[in-house]
Amino acid sequence: MTTARRLGALMAIVLAATPVRDLLVTRMSLHMLAQVPLLLLAGWLLRGRASSRSMDASFDPAGASGLLIGTAVLTTWMIPRALDLAVTSPSVAWLQSVTLLAAGALLRGAWARAGAIGQAFFVGNLTWMAAVAGLLLRDAPVRLCTTYLERDQYYAGTGLLLFATACGVRWFAQWLAAPTGDSPRAVRVP
Repeated sequence: MTTARRLGALMAIVLAATPVRDLLVTRMSLHMLAQVPLLLLAGWLLRGRASSRSMDASFDPAGASGLLIGTAVLTTWMIPRALDLAVTSPSVAWLQSVTLLAAGALLRGAWARAGAIGQAFFVGNLTWMAAVAGLLLRDAPVRLCTTYLERDQYYAGTGLLLFATACGVRWFAQWLAAPTGDSPRAVRVP
């Protein structure tokens, strides 16, 4: 087992531990901006280096299915009602952890195969959704999550806006720095 996979496994175990999980869901901003990305990252690391000859490459040669499923999972956990259920129901909390770990693994496998156009679509879609969700959370006249206070909602919305901006800028900077060849540029990840 590689160091990255060990780190991913350790992250998954620590994030699933009740005291850590309970701490991360005390605030909406921690839930959306710490727990969700960390579970996704743990799944990414657990996957290990994606091989172009892996089994899912034959089922998803362009990486579109992996990116679509990853987007669907991330979108689901941006919905305020889904966050409420993940806090109040242990089975939904377990489902959230498992789906985010799986999405991270799928995204790692699909990322390199997606190429520049697939990556741009995924990053553009994710940043746009996160920015819109952030604006809705910030500017909603009422609480959207019954578990969290309005101030938590405002901070989570601001954090989502910053996250969306940072993701978009980082991907674009990596895309500009990527070497060009005969094919369109694609951002490579370790």
